[in-house]
Amino acid sequence: MMRIRVLLLLAYAVLLGGITLTMQKMSFQTTSRLATIESLVERGTFAIDGSPYETTGDKVYIDGRYYSHQPPLLALAGALVYYPLHRLGMRLGPDHAATYALVTFALNGLSTLAGMVFFFRTLQWTSLRQRLYVPITASLACGTLLLPFSATLNSHGFCAALMAIGFYCFLLSQESDAPHGAAFWSGMAFSLCAAADHAMLVFYALLGGCILLQPGRRGRMLWFVLPGILTLVPTCAYYYAIGHSIKPLAARAELFVYPGSFWTATGEFEQRLTGASWNPWPFAAIYGPLLLVGPHGFLIYNPTASLALYGLARSIWTKAKYWREAAAVLVGSAVVIAYYAFASVNYSGSTYSIRWFIPFLPLWWFFGTAAIEDWTSWKKRLVVGLCALSFFYALAGALNPWPDPYHGYLTPLTNVRDELRRYHAF
Repeated sequence: MMRIRVLLLLAYAVLLGGITLTMQKMSFQTTSRLATIESLVERGTFAIDGSPYETTGDKVYIDGRYYSHQPPLLALAGALVYYPLHRLGMRLGPDHAATYALVTFALNGLSTLAGMVFFFRTLQWTSLRQRLYVPITASLACGTLLLPFSATLNSHGFCAALMAIGFYCFLLSQESDAPHGAAFWSGMAFSLCAAADHAMLVFYALLGGCILLQPGRRGRMLWFVLPGILTLVPTCAYYYAIGHSIKPLAARAELFVYPGSFWTATGEFEQRLTGASWNPWPFAAIYGPLLLVGPHGFLIYNPTASLALYGLARSIWTKAKYWREAAAVLVGSAVVIAYYAFASVNYSGSTYSIRWFIPFLPLWWFFGTAAIEDWTSWKKRLVVGLCALSFFYALAGALNPWPDPYHGYLTPLTNVRDELRRYHAF
């Protein structure tokens, strides 16, 4: 059995590596981080002036220089990967596909592989039969947006992996004989996730609250919080050193005002920065549900996520083991969705569905196992059908995670059509 699991993991690694190498699609998200990675290694600065990717739209102008507005963690990790490649004579640039593939696979591919290993191990705390561990893990790895966003440079797949790792360590820390190191490494993973994607800070805080609600476990709170000092304080220091304020660069609209700025040139509503201002209630009440079931809808593009949410709600309703943690995950997800409903207008830009919610997936899948505990024949057929549909959506997204223009509900089909045309042209 162990050999089969290793072979499946290697097959998944080959799948991610193959997609990363052959389906290289770029976006502002990607080029902004590549610009910082290249600048750190080749010029020793976070400023992206002179980088082959400096034309990215995801940048700010501070004190006469341009910087990526993305949180710095992923770029720093990328620089650690790129440095030895650079020493070997490889370069980052539009004409260096192999270097991009290696950096992306190291950051997103390998982190996802690690995340799936830890997710698999979390299933020991469910009531699932062990023979279902591999199918459940495979449905997460290959039947969700985790697949396309593990093969392109972005923070969301990276954060999903950190969520899986952090939650495994969190569950381990709840055992009576668990070492304090489990709480520390859980806090490290969740705080790194928050440093890479600041909206995920809510999960770090809520799961910390779960520790405080457990008699006999509260002493581990210090170990859970300590890593946040090591990750979030340096992030704030970076913002202050570059932008003279601890406020994230992405939330400061004044820094995006410069000649040729994508965000100010047209003044179009769709190009308004996320977090620049708050939406009125009537708009948010319509836009929020559309984030889940609209043309970009997260639940539409992750069909099995609806089943996972049912299991999550069932865990809370029946007060199953870890129901407090399930409630924390549900509240955290709702808070993040509500934030984007009030703070954004563009459905996460030119991306395949809503990329902002991808880090939820490992946590939803863990508690979603409650949905298949009573394994009836009709439920088997439902799950198999949803998994098949989900795999199609995931694979279609892997063909192009950054579609532009966007074709609404037909985007998966247009991705497949465009790829067939490209193949036929060769």
